[in-house]
Amino acid sequence: MTKLTPSIYGAAPNDLGCHDLDTSEMMFWLYLPIKMPGWFEPTLPKQLEKYRSLIEAVQEDVILFTDTVWTNSYVYLSVKITHVTPDAPGNRPGWHSDGFLTDDLNYIWADRNPTEFFISDDTFSLPADHARSLWMFDHVAESPRSSSCSRKTHAKVNHLYRLDQTNIHRVSLNVESGKRAFIKVSISDTPYIQLGNSINHDLPEHPLPTLARQAERNCPQGKM
Repeated sequence: MTKLTPSIYGAAPNDLGCHDLDTSEMMFWLYLPIKMPGWFEPTLPKQLEKYRSLIEAVQEDVILFTDTVWTNSYVYLSVKITHVTPDAPGNRPGWHSDGFLTDDLNYIWADRNPTEFFISDDTFSLPADHARSLWMFDHVAESPRSSSCSRKTHAKVNHLYRLDQTNIHRVSLNVESGKRAFIKVSISDTPYIQLGNSINHDLPEHPLPTLARQAERNCPQGKM
């Protein structure tokens, strides 16, 4: 029998307020490690120092949320400032949850085409399987029967949101072409080591990426 996850999916994300950031420079950093377990202060490449204030906001929230997680976790920074179009929206399409089957926290921020959330008053279970869960997320979010007890809403532009695995979301379908900045800070008790992840050469203690990426959904921790 397929194991089911807890019946908690469809929760609303936590809005942590507006942050104005410098996004003038095009760049692409993917799951750059910036902190090791046992450390307190993040180590940032010089090009990313301008985002320290956002990371400090995340750090403050994590410490208030649970005081030991920040110190005991790996922390990763993703910064995607690229030109997007309806055919290339900048993130993988489809309903999903970040950190599925983990206690990871993910903080997201965007300056245009903000993330869309599916929020439900009902709870539901999912198979503990990455591929099947994606099908279920789409089925539940797009089912006509969910309309009376659920809603779809977009994040606010320039706002920072805290997400855990209970928050169902997708890249916006209403994509306006142009330069888009998307920033994510990920908190995990397990290292992210997928090939293609950015390497922080000022943080040699972090293991180098070795895990091959999959054609479909990729779990950053390698827990497939």
